[in-house]
Amino acid sequence: MKTKFTKKSCIKTAIVIGSISLSLLFPDRPKSLNSNSLAEPSKRIAQIPPFGNPPPHLLKPPKPQIQPSPAATPTPQPAAAQPLVFAPPTQFRSQIVYKASISDSKVIALTFDDGPTAETLKILAVLQKHNAVATFFCLGANLRENPEIAKQVVKAGNAIGNHTWHHFYHNVTEKTASDEIDNTGVHIYRSTGAKSLLFRPPGGRLNNGFADYAKKKNYVVVMWSIDPKDFSQPPAAAIARSVLSQATSGAIVLLHDGGGDRQQTVEAVSAIIPKLKQQGYRFVTVPQLLQMQADQKQQNGDRKPK
Repeated sequence: MKTKFTKKSCIKTAIVIGSISLSLLFPDRPKSLNSNSLAEPSKRIAQIPPFGNPPPHLLKPPKPQIQPSPAATPTPQPAAAQPLVFAPPTQFRSQIVYKASISDSKVIALTFDDGPTAETLKILAVLQKHNAVATFFCLGANLRENPEIAKQVVKAGNAIGNHTWHHFYHNVTEKTASDEIDNTGVHIYRSTGAKSLLFRPPGGRLNNGFADYAKKKNYVVVMWSIDPKDFSQPPAAAIARSVLSQATSGAIVLLHDGGGDRQQTVEAVSAIIPKLKQQGYRFVTVPQLLQMQADQKQQNGDRKPK
């Protein structure tokens, strides 16, 4: 019996020792693992539950709100310079004028035809010497040749007018009148920067088509009340005597600064201006003369009892 017991004990002891050995060799696996633990790493990562709201310090700062720039204040632009215009008051447009009716002051207008030429510079020198102004009726052909002289005429405070392009005397069609007057007007502007609504027909002829076209275009047709006939080159003393003997307030004097040698005219003007100034006359341009008449008429109208 003793022997048998020993064998059984040995067997039990061997089983116990074997169990302990197996448990040491193969320890239990963590309960957290399951059949999905062998899945591919990417699949395991996909099953990680998402984080909740991240901590504030990990949030991206919001993009700053860009406010629209205020509208730029436009740089003020200088007003466009208005061209100088030699024009009579409205009531004289399309009219023929021989003189002005002025009784409240002694004024007179010298006018010179057929320039600009080298003779014009001599006339300008006399006018500037005596602080006087005049009106120059220019030919388009001469404006094209002497634009700088025309510019000096206006710069010195004188007025400028239209005397056609070629100085034709014969009858002309409206097309020819248009070409002669309009082209001259263009060259007045090109040479002086001024526009003019003063017109004098060549030779003072009113019935050959030029005056009619000028009136249609709102020019004032400027004739004259004193003609010393300086175009024929009489002595300077004769020219001066003719003007001084006929001088009246509002008179328009016809003289020439083109068409040949005008030395007699230059000398006559040198005598006329100081002598008329001694009599109390002032020298004005044709637009100034007509404006004075318009102003006087308005003042007289205002004085009438109502």
